[in-house]
Formats: sequence, C-alpha cells, structure tokens
Amino acid sequence: MADRATQVFNFYETTIATSDFSAGASSFDIASTPTVDGTNGITSANTGNQNTWIYLVIDPDSTSNREIVVVKTHTSGSTTFSDVERDYDGRQEAAGAPADTGISHGIGTTVRMAVLAQHIQDQNDRVATNISSLTTAISDFNTDGAAAIAAINASSATAMMENATDGTAITVDNANDYILVYDNDTTTAKQVNLVQLPQESTKLSLSGGTMTGAIVGAELTDYVETDVSLSSTSGVVTIDLANGNTGSLTLTENITDIDFTNVPTNGVSTFTLKITQDSSSSYTVAINQITVNGSGHQTAKTPFGGSGYTMTATASRTDILGFLFFDASTDVYLNALQDFN
Repeated sequence: MADRATQVFNFYETTIATSDFSAGASSFDIASTPTVDGTNGITSANTGNQNTWIYLVIDPDSTSNREIVVVKTHTSGSTTFSDVERDYDGRQEAAGAPADTGISHGIGTTVRMAVLAQHIQDQNDRVATNISSLTTAISDFNTDGAAAIAAINASSATAMMENATDGTAITVDNANDYILVYDNDTTTAKQVNLVQLPQESTKLSLSGGTMTGAIVGAELTDYVETDVSLSSTSGVVTIDLANGNTGSLTLTENITDIDFTNVPTNGVSTFTLKITQDSSSSYTVAINQITVNGSGHQTAKTPFGGSGYTMTATASRTDILGFLFFDASTDVYLNALQDFN
C-alpha cells in the first residue's frame, strides 16, 4: 500500500486573515485550509510530538520579509495556527530583529507550506516506523531462535552419544572426574576414571608467581630488578628481601640499625643498597647493629681485615653497599663502593 504522507496537497498557498501576524506573536489565522480529494491539506500538529509539526514560509517571495515558522500546535481542518516558533532559520534575527520574535506581517500576506522540510520530516517518520517494526521483528526472532538452537543442541548431543561408533552412551561426571559408559541394550555402566595431568596445576602463571626448587642451566638474556624505595624511622632501616634485592635510601637522619627480613635460609642471597647523603647535612650509617631474620645484632664483615665502613660525608654523594648472606646465617658480608658523584 502506497504511503500518502507526502503528496501534492503537502504544498499549498493561502494568506494571513483576520488580523496582522505581529512580531513576537505565537499564533495567527489563515484565509482557508486547502483540500485535495476531500482530504485536509493541513493535518494536526502536537506540541509534544516533533514528527507532526508543520513548516511554513510567510511572505516567501520577499527577500527581506521572508520568515520561516514552525507550527507546533494545530487541529486538522482549522484555520488557526497556535504555538508557533518564529524565525526558525534566524534570517530576521541576522537582519537585526530580536531573537525568536520574527517580524510583523499584515493581513493578506502569502503563507506557503515549506514542502521540502515537510517532505523530509515525512520520510523520517516513515523510516522511524520501519525501524521500530524491524526492531520488534528481530527481538521476536532472537527469542524464538534461541529456543530453537537450544533444542537442536540438546537433540544433537543426545544423538551423538547414542550413536557412538561402539554403540554406547556416555555420561561425564565432572565433579568426580570420571566417565560412565552405558551399553545401549542394558543399564550396566562402566566407569572410566579421568586422568588429571599434574603439570596443568603446577605451571607458573604468565602474570607472575613464586617458584621453588633449583633451576639448572638457566640462561638469562635480559632481566630487571625491583628498586625498593626505603626510608628510616628513629634511625632504623628495615629491608624485606621478599620485596626485591635492590633498594634506594636517601639519608634524613643517622642510621643506627639495619634489619633484614625474609632472607632465604638456604643458599646465597644478596641485597644491593644505594645510599645518598643528604643535600645539606652530613649523616652517618652504622653497620654494627645489623639483624638477619630477627637474629641478634651483629657487625657486618668488611674486606681488608675488617676495616669497617664510613658513609661518605660530602653532600648528595652516593655509596653503593653490597650485602651478602650465606644460608641466612648471622654473618653478613659487606662490600662498599663510595663517593659516587
């Protein structure tokens, strides 16, 4: 059935009647409502429904007085237009009239329907109706299709089990890790236990994890150590090897105590500590109050016959300390590179 929303009667021409359509006015009367084949040429308009609005041109043949208006309220067949939005394209405002007021038009001024705007609006209305219908159809199809696919899947699964090449039906018990195989002619079931591959549960995750045991013959082409940010409280620095084996400390006070935790109890482990002297004050670092995993205080062993260690006093200079642990014993070995600038 052909859509009659846009036909020739969507174009009409009449005049302003009864009184002037003055600037700022929101309603006006026309001389007559054209009809085609007994059908009103101007249909109803509803303020709340933009799809029904009517687009008109007042004094369309004048280059200076032409004004486009939109009729938002109108009763089919009536010669009165109400709730009219003035100067819809801003032509008169650009020419100096106040915003949204339009200009005055006298009795007898030509009123013509803006057929192109109305035609496009009618097309948009039709497309919106079709989209709504299509959306409903797709929704219905999805609902019915999902049920049909589920039924096919269930039927196919049953058929595949009942028509296995060995003439058996199979049931998988995931909770208990076994398969029950039924003979088609009897109710006797044979249990086949599933084999759990041990390596699946012991693989290291790509996102990281903890490894135990020795790694033999490993070759590393590139690696990065975590730089742990350290600080002191009341002269004590606590270093947790579980967070990393390299750390940085900028002195803000004298260091009197260095406590290491989570030092591996088997094998050799190290911790590299970068200490930077304060920029204005000269602080000291003592190595005679070191603890390992909560052990008693001890003095770190240094090379050259135990010559000890003294922090570089020059402002902002850096010392690199290397701590070495054997099986987390109470012995701590210290080697220092000093006075980096």
